Amino acid sequence: MDIEDSFLLQLAKAIQTWLWIESELFSLYSMFMRGANNHLVSATFNSIQSVDAKLALLNSCFVLVFERNGDDLHAWKALQNKLEKLNKKRNKLVHEPVSIHYNRGTRTVSLGPSFLNALALVKGQTTHQGKPVVSAKYNPSKVWILEDHMLSQVGVAALERTFRETAHEMQTYRESVAPKVAAAIQATKKERR
Repeated sequence: MDIEDSFLLQLAKAIQTWLWIESELFSLYSMFMRGANNHLVSATFNSIQSVDAKLALLNSCFVLVFERNGDDLHAWKALQNKLEKLNKKRNKLVHEPVSIHYNRGTRTVSLGPSFLNALALVKGQTTHQGKPVVSAKYNPSKVWILEDHMLSQVGVAALERTFRETAHEMQTYRESVAPKVAAAIQATKKERR
């Protein structure tokens, strides 16, 4: 298989694996909406395009159901934090261009910020040694730092594994809290009567 085809196949696998995380987000939401019309639950959740907004919605649900300092809420907050970071990496996979580089007869393929995308620099989306490359305005002399943000096929494969492991972690968490969520919702229904 050609190096480009191999890279693109790995990229597609990583993006597809992210959908397992999206599926788990929906399953978490469905857990809270148990008893509601399934089509309505699906329509409302899937009308939200942003993963950040979906996480905020789920966070509201967890905060309402679990004790403020309880272990289940702390576990959710840790998972939410992890998902927010992974979502930034997922955005890199779907929004940054694939580049082919030639160096002394060797061809490499990678994913990275566009050298034409000053907005990534201005907004601080690209960092170097933990600090935004540009904090206020674009500085063309810093463009070389973008090379530090290239993602090779090995890096994309590592993200795919991380996505898979995180989806499994989410499933395990959901299965562990589902009875507690159901009990909390049931208790609320009894209080209303």
